[in-house]
Amino acid sequence: MKRLQAMMMVAMLFGMLERNAVAGEAGFDEKAVANFYRGKTVTILVGHSAGGGFDTYARVISRHLGKHIPGNPNILVNNMPGAGTLISANYTYNQASKDGTLINSFDGGIVPMQIYGSKSVQFDLTKFNYIGAPDFFKYIMVVTKKPGINKMEDFISGGKQVVIGAVPNTGIQHAAMLMREVFGANVKVVNGFKGTAEIRLAMKSGEVDSVVTGWESLRVTNMKEFETGEWQILSQWVEEPLTDMPQKNVPSIYQFARNDDEKQLFRAGLVKPNSYARPYALPPGVPADRVRALEAALQKTLRDPELLAEADKSRLSLGPIAGAQLRGMIADGLSMPAKLKEKLRPMLAPGN
Repeated sequence: MKRLQAMMMVAMLFGMLERNAVAGEAGFDEKAVANFYRGKTVTILVGHSAGGGFDTYARVISRHLGKHIPGNPNILVNNMPGAGTLISANYTYNQASKDGTLINSFDGGIVPMQIYGSKSVQFDLTKFNYIGAPDFFKYIMVVTKKPGINKMEDFISGGKQVVIGAVPNTGIQHAAMLMREVFGANVKVVNGFKGTAEIRLAMKSGEVDSVVTGWESLRVTNMKEFETGEWQILSQWVEEPLTDMPQKNVPSIYQFARNDDEKQLFRAGLVKPNSYARPYALPPGVPADRVRALEAALQKTLRDPELLAEADKSRLSLGPIAGAQLRGMIADGLSMPAKLKEKLRPMLAPGN
């Protein structure tokens, strides 16, 4: 109950900020928007596989979003996994309908692919219409009992090997690469997973030992493994220490950096990008009225008492981000300083 009350207070604060932000922009023709959406279906396209964190957020949001969109359309969730959400982002930018009936939930981990000019990128992230995000990534490193690793030093020092499951072109992969390249850690990266749901299954089967991903997702899907001690948290990759983990005194990844340059690589390469890692976006060309209406609807949904109660019951974390703020954060991420960009290239874009 206390957690729910706290979430509702946070939602009220975000609501005030959002209303102030919207007040400074042109409104939208609610009647025209309602006439368009009435009787239609809006699809939230998730670029990761079913059962993972992105999918969980989308399905909770889908149960409440329709009542906040003028015209009250039906809301459907579809999955288009592959290449760390690159496939869904390419589809949304180039092929999806531009009438406002498709919202893409892709992974902000694809930002480096545009930074480094990957040929697989068929979009310009600055041209998507961002309507907000439900939260940001709060990464932790988790390991199973199998490798006999109890602390980061066990593999950072080059001793035991840890096998980490990864999704290509995402922060999950980047985290493993950062540890290997910056710390010289004894890390084996197993790529090719379509999402964290598959990695979690691989951890249970013993195929991989570890993953670095969002605590906000793992607390929903795998609390039992933490409570039984089957899984252990080795480090947290955030600016502000997490206070709701089952383990106490979990060290920050920054504690293992030997100097400020190494800290900066982790901050710029992963911790900072994690703040915009769960964007909800529309393709370019969607009529401005519908963009504004969907942004307002998403922000209302993320403050909806019924959604907050569902999120609290399922342990789902919420930290809403407005569309304009999200757009600025992604633009800032794309403008990485040249010197830092080249240092991070082997970790964020190997082969490019």
